[in-house]
Amino acid sequence: MKATHMTGKDFEFLITPGDLEIKREDFDNLMTPDSLTWTKVSKNNRTYYQVGKDEFSYSTEKSGIQMSFNYTITFEKARQIVEEVSTKLSQYTGKEIDVLVVSIDINA
Repeated sequence: MKATHMTGKDFEFLITPGDLEIKREDFDNLMTPDSLTWTKVSKNNRTYYQVGKDEFSYSTEKSGIQMSFNYTITFEKARQIVEEVSTKLSQYTGKEIDVLVVSIDINA
């Protein structure tokens, strides 16, 4: 499947390295895009960031920070968000940030 045809049901991103230290008070500013308007939403005891009709969330994993999206977001929009986030993280931490695309098989 080409990335241009993928939607949020097909992928997640993993932001590495796994030892990134982000101060709680800096998290929202660092982990959201500057080029798109976003809103922080809390539902079902989870925090989501809403960008238009789309949303994304984070979870901390041993290998890094996992970024998950709603099923209908386009790969291009998600990639734009994660690229902005990774640039801000690199500037904030002084570390090289790698972003891995993780394919999801919802039928598995």
